[in-house]
Amino acid sequence: VLYVSFSIIFIVGFTVTAVLLLWCKKLLCFSKRQMFCPIIDMDKQEDLYAPLSEDLIVLVTGSLTFGTNEEKLDLWIKLMRMVMEEKRKEKRRYLQKLSPRKYRKYSIPLQPLTSLQIIHGNRIRSRDNTVFYATQMPMEQSEHFDETRIDFLNLIWKDEVEMVVMLGPTRPYDGKEFVQLDGMYFCEGAKAKMTIGSYEVETLKEVPFLVDGKNSSDVLMRTIRITDKKKKKNNSREITHFQYKPIIVHCTEGVGRTMAFIGLDYITSHLEIHDEWKFEDGFKKLIEKRYKSFQNAQQIAWLEVGVVYFLTKRYGLEMVMFDTINTKYSTVCAKGITEVGGVRWR
Repeated sequence: VLYVSFSIIFIVGFTVTAVLLLWCKKLLCFSKRQMFCPIIDMDKQEDLYAPLSEDLIVLVTGSLTFGTNEEKLDLWIKLMRMVMEEKRKEKRRYLQKLSPRKYRKYSIPLQPLTSLQIIHGNRIRSRDNTVFYATQMPMEQSEHFDETRIDFLNLIWKDEVEMVVMLGPTRPYDGKEFVQLDGMYFCEGAKAKMTIGSYEVETLKEVPFLVDGKNSSDVLMRTIRITDKKKKKNNSREITHFQYKPIIVHCTEGVGRTMAFIGLDYITSHLEIHDEWKFEDGFKKLIEKRYKSFQNAQQIAWLEVGVVYFLTKRYGLEMVMFDTINTKYSTVCAKGITEVGGVRWR
């Protein structure tokens, strides 16, 4: 009897101890555990490198303008073909794979090394350590898509994002009329507010963006307050929203305009320390970070013109180099080209 009693006491004691240990280690959980891959930075650290001398900056900038109109067009088409034909076999698998219902366009796969995982987006760090999140526009719940606006706001909150740049209109023209964009996560007009999940999003201010001291008719700047009603303390945060810690940049699909915008800073910051680099070298590094990153060759051409403009303004150079490449770009655009050798121009 004593032996049996001792055995029962031992088994009960062991079971209770095991349960307590599992509970303390947070392993006693029957819900699906989420696992997130750390984002891998694909570029080496170069932020401490000194910029090139002014003479070399002039040479680098000037080299971007070389070539006839036809030669520049050939380059832009070649780079777009590179985007179209890219085939990469990633050795690293996702620990958490984004649901297909969270893709606006499933033909745009996610680069797993830099994937944000909770939304369709990738992290891109420029040489000067500015961090961009290239993402698609959030989506509302529908027959084909999951609600991703809450994920988008969670990302802003979790990563302490202070700037969001939206590239494109809130009411695009669909060929017949101007329609409200799907996935709106803010209200147009000051003092308007909306609720998304546990978040209350209020537009505090909406003003034209100042460019050279003048109001821009093309760019709006909003101050938006996001309040998490689940939290009792420190539950509000204000962000600056440009329709311009990490900067979220998005258009509808998170490629094309988004990558061209990020590329202005990314490529410029690399060219200013690498005198042996051409635009093509910076472009190849940029498109590693997000698959199917450009939609047509005109976006790539606009990016190269923009890089020349950035270098010119940043280092106080003569505008003649920008005027030269911008004239070539404008001349090619004026030809009304739509496609070259199976590659879309616009």
